[in-house]
Amino acid sequence: MLTKKITGLAACLGLGVLICVSGCGGAAGASVPSTRAYMGTQAPGDVWDWNISNGTFTATNETKGYTYAGTESVLTTGFMKLELTSTTDPGASAGQSAYALEFPGTALLIKPAGDDANPPIMAGALGSNPPGPTVNFNFVSVPKLGWDAVTEPAYGTASFSVSGNDYTGTISKYLINDTLQSTGPGSFTMVGGRMTVGEPAGVTAAMTPTGVFVLDFGPGAGGVIGVKQPASNIDLADVASKGFKGFLVNQGKTQCVTVISNGDGTLHGTGYALGGGVETGESDAGGGVTITFNSQPAPGLAKISLVTSGGPENLVVSIAQVNGKYMLFAFGSPVNPGDNPYNVLLVQN
Repeated sequence: MLTKKITGLAACLGLGVLICVSGCGGAAGASVPSTRAYMGTQAPGDVWDWNISNGTFTATNETKGYTYAGTESVLTTGFMKLELTSTTDPGASAGQSAYALEFPGTALLIKPAGDDANPPIMAGALGSNPPGPTVNFNFVSVPKLGWDAVTEPAYGTASFSVSGNDYTGTISKYLINDTLQSTGPGSFTMVGGRMTVGEPAGVTAAMTPTGVFVLDFGPGAGGVIGVKQPASNIDLADVASKGFKGFLVNQGKTQCVTVISNGDGTLHGTGYALGGGVETGESDAGGGVTITFNSQPAPGLAKISLVTSGGPENLVVSIAQVNGKYMLFAFGSPVNPGDNPYNVLLVQN
C-alpha cells in the first residue's frame, strides 16, 4: 500500500503504459473514436489485443489463446470498470471485473479480473507511427524477476532515424547508479499498426502515434516503457501542480492510486483499498506518501523520491506531455537486499 514502506514493491509488472481513464478524455477538444484498438503485454511475456467500442470490450491473450468479452463503464473514482460477460480463460469467470485507465488513441492499462496479484496488462494504441526524420525516447525498465541492481539496467534512452515505416538507431541502457550499462543497435518496422523488431530479436513492440514507447523482451525477460523525449526540460514545478491517477505493484499486488498536488512543489499519493476500494472510493489505512522532484539530468528524465514513514526511496522517471497531459513512468530500485524493484505509473487527470 502507499501508506506503508514501499521498499519491497514487486517487479511482477508486464510491459506497458499508464494512461488517463476514458472519463477524463484525451486532449481538450479532441474527438474520441468509437472503436479503439490496443496491443499490450503482461508479465511474464503474454501478448494481448484489446478493442473498446461503445460500452463494450473484447480481448485476446495471443500467447495463451484465451478470449474475453464484456461491458465497460466509468466509476466515480475515474477508473474504468471492465465486467466480464464471457471468457475462455479457466482462471476467470463471467461477472468478475477488471479495472482500467484509458487515454483514447494513446494507451490502455488494465488491472486484471480476479486476484490482486495478477500482473497488470499494459498496451499502446495501434495506428500510425511517430513521424521522423528522427525520434527519441526516454524509458524505464519493467524488470524481470530476479533483477540485479549491480548488473541490469534501470532506465535508458533510444534514438532513431526514420525512413518511411522503418526506424533504425541505438538504445542506451543505464544502471540505477547512472552508469552506462550498454549501448546497442535497435531497428523496428511498422506492420499493421504494430512494430516488428529486427534488433534486439524476440521483442514485441509498439510506438503509438502520440509517442508512447512499449517493448516486451519475451517471457520472463521484462521490458521497458517510455515516452517521446521532449525537446527541452520539463517544468517540474508545473508537473507537481497537477493531479494524477495510476497504478503500482505492492508486494506483487496491483493497486489503483490517486495523486494530488500538495501546493508546495510536491505531490501526495494515496492508494485505494485492495479489492473493491476503487469502486467505493475507500482508501487504504494510512496517510500516503510524498513525491518530491529532485533533479532533471536530461530533458524528460528526472530523479524523484517517495518519502514514507520509513524514509525516502529514490526513483528515476520518464516524463512527457502527451496530447496535453503529463505521463510519468517511474522505476524504483530496492533499498533492502532481497527486495524487488518496482514501477510507478501515473497520468494527469
